[in-house]
Amino acid sequence: MRYNINARFIYDASDGTLTLPDSNEPDSQLSITASALLYFFLRNTGIISREEVLKKVWDDNGLTSSNSNLNQYLSMLRKTFRHYGIDNIIVTVSRGYLQLNPDVSIEALDELPPPLPESPAPADVEIIAEPLPVEEQKPLPRTGHARGTCWYMAGACLLTISLLLVIFSWVGIGESRPITLTLISHSQCELLASDEMLRSVSADAYGKNFDEVRQRLNVACKPGERFLFFYGDRLETNGLGRVFLAHCAMHEDNPFSYCDNYFYYSWKP
Repeated sequence: MRYNINARFIYDASDGTLTLPDSNEPDSQLSITASALLYFFLRNTGIISREEVLKKVWDDNGLTSSNSNLNQYLSMLRKTFRHYGIDNIIVTVSRGYLQLNPDVSIEALDELPPPLPESPAPADVEIIAEPLPVEEQKPLPRTGHARGTCWYMAGACLLTISLLLVIFSWVGIGESRPITLTLISHSQCELLASDEMLRSVSADAYGKNFDEVRQRLNVACKPGERFLFFYGDRLETNGLGRVFLAHCAMHEDNPFSYCDNYFYYSWKP
């Protein structure tokens, strides 16, 4: 389903792309969750409670819902649409209620096919369901040879399953290796990274992407707190990738206590 929004760009709900009217190439692309949130409001233009939005966009799709997640993606949508000259694509009507901005012009470019009408049964025909006759047949008694064959087959099956379980258990045993974390000197933040992460990206790019995600989440650096940051290799080529950020408070001998975890399903630096 495609929508022309304010005659500024065309939004395609199938892949979350935003395309300028005179272009054949997408200008930008929303993340999966941000696109699902926008598509929900385009189909429901009235005043909607936050609880209903969380249920339809998050819970019904098997995602963990929270007001923090909703606020985060609302902020992302407003920031993206502000780039195209649209302020507050989704407005807060009152405490706990949201609405697609009624001042924004929305034009649906694709029409959904009408549902096919059901063919009613003729009024003068009475449909009577009668059970089909079933011939009664008595089971033949099993001979001693047949019973012995069944026991042999059942024993062979159990032996095969046992051998397979033993083989899989041996194959699945591997040497566990702890993850080594390296402390990076980065402004006032105590930032840690795995050796595998540092081998794939430079420390400068790692710190730059960390700062941008931290600023988007509005998380400040404080003494006695640590950050662990990870993102996929696709971000090295400015593609969409998944991002994980752990914000932890140190407590006595435990360097990772009381952690808040943040996830981006897709992010582009």
